[in-house]
Amino acid sequence: MFSLDRTKNDTSTLLDLLRALAAQMVCVGHAWNWTFAQFGGAEPTLIPEIGVLLFFVLSGFVIAYTLHYRTKSAGYSLLNYCVERVARIYSAYAPALLLIAALDYVAFTLGLPSFQLDSLTSFFRNLLMLQGYPGEWGGGAFGSAGQLGTLAIEFHIYFFVGGLFFLCRGRNRIAGLLLAIAAGALPLFHFAERPNASHSLFALWLLGFGGYFIAINMKIDRLTTVACAVLSFFLFWRWRVAHVRGDEYALAAQPYFAMWFVSLAVAAQGQNWLLRARPVVEFFAGYSYTLFLVHYTIVKIVVGLMPSPLWMTFTTAIVISNLVAWLLARATEANHKQFAGWILQRFGSSQTRAEELKEATP
Repeated sequence: MFSLDRTKNDTSTLLDLLRALAAQMVCVGHAWNWTFAQFGGAEPTLIPEIGVLLFFVLSGFVIAYTLHYRTKSAGYSLLNYCVERVARIYSAYAPALLLIAALDYVAFTLGLPSFQLDSLTSFFRNLLMLQGYPGEWGGGAFGSAGQLGTLAIEFHIYFFVGGLFFLCRGRNRIAGLLLAIAAGALPLFHFAERPNASHSLFALWLLGFGGYFIAINMKIDRLTTVACAVLSFFLFWRWRVAHVRGDEYALAAQPYFAMWFVSLAVAAQGQNWLLRARPVVEFFAGYSYTLFLVHYTIVKIVVGLMPSPLWMTFTTAIVISNLVAWLLARATEANHKQFAGWILQRFGSSQTRAEELKEATP
């Protein structure tokens, strides 16, 4: 039987490793594009976009686990789920947004290129996750943090899919339906390929979500894990062939990417190679979300302050981004479960005790 128990196999640790890897891909890729690609004549890399793809398929898989596993308890309600999502996202997001605003102000005051002061309206729209929202309520990503647009998509997906899940489970049905209606505009806008949307990221998320339910219904034995390990190599190659360079979010290659991810997760069921590396993996995964949030602004500031030599700028931007993210995450992201418990106490609800997988968020 498929299991995410860290003591039994490598899958859970692998998910943490992929989460950490995705954050580093986005950070390193943006640092490359702002240094060697912009000033050194090197080819721009699309690694940040691939990191975002990894975030989305991973997020769909993990949220499927969370909903499936936690709702086995009769006391786990839609309120528990919503509070956990809000705490997980905003524990790091709100402080990071304030930090980005402060850094933008300092950079603009210093006269650094590529920095302009954004409006207070834009700040509050981003605080309410309305960046990229269709219609007049929406707007762009705040200030220098252009990567925040994909975060809003994922945030709304959480509540759209979560509401529908509780509706289908026959638990908190009216509230689930109302939540899905309220949260559906942005995910559905990004479901179809269109020039002004992040092509089908919701479709990729759903492929990860559905992949979890395929995995838990598979017979997990030696033959299955070996076959999935071999299949993962083929599917990764097939994705490389199918994807369009410069349009990494295009729908055509996303099924191969999702199947590669699920195959890798199933293959790890038969391994324990990552057991010794778990502390290192958990360290980097522990601040991966915060790194995604703050790195872009920091990279741009480092490039503005020390444009050469390029290798030094590139390395410094990555190191400082990781250091700031780690320090900020210790006070914010690392405490999201305590934050969720505190909110639930205010509502007079007891948080269901259950083994919880550390989750992946862009």
